[in-house]
Amino acid sequence: MSSTKFLLGALLGAAVGVQVGILIAPDKGVNTRKKLGKKGSAYLDEVNGKVSGFIDGLNKKVNEASQEVDKLAKKAKAEAEKLAK
Repeated sequence: MSSTKFLLGALLGAAVGVQVGILIAPDKGVNTRKKLGKKGSAYLDEVNGKVSGFIDGLNKKVNEASQEVDKLAKKAKAEAEKLAK
């Protein structure tokens, strides 16, 4: 299982757990709906932040790898040209 799927599953599980806890707590329906809306928005913002951070980190790694591949390709081309002479 990839760490991304695990992280998203854990966050989703926590969010669902909080929502269920609010639903079974004794309170008026209006208050329960307000709580659900607030908690849901807070968790959605948190998940969006974590996913954005993960994607930014992934993009950085991909760019670094791409630069390294370019360096190696240039080096290999230079070596091949040396051998061809």
